[in-house]
Amino acid sequence: MASRRLLAQTVAAQLIERPTDRATIMQAAAAYLVDHNMAAKADLFVNDLAYEIEQRSGQLTAEVVSANPLPDSVVADLKNYLKSATGAQEVSLQISQDPDLLGGFVARTADAEIDKSVQHQLNQLRGIA
Repeated sequence: MASRRLLAQTVAAQLIERPTDRATIMQAAAAYLVDHNMAAKADLFVNDLAYEIEQRSGQLTAEVVSANPLPDSVVADLKNYLKSATGAQEVSLQISQDPDLLGGFVARTADAEIDKSVQHQLNQLRGIA
């Protein structure tokens, strides 16, 4: 039985080499997870797969949730930071708003999170006091 990480590496390579066979490749991966009692780890496999595809393609996608619309300068700075931190050639941001967020933003990639929310900062201050 292959590890979840090795499976993600193999599937990522196949998806990049044969993009027109995407559905067949993903069905085979899902069947492998079920057949080897790994279905409970499917969400971790998906994260591993996204990470592998991003590493191989040089493209990074991040989900960004903010309390308010982000100024263009913040979006540009975040893209530049993610490029330098990950080595990605291109960064795509999927930006949404959550009014329950007090302020700031949270950015998530396949393997990391940047939490610059006011709530996170308040929690850090509570830990100091």
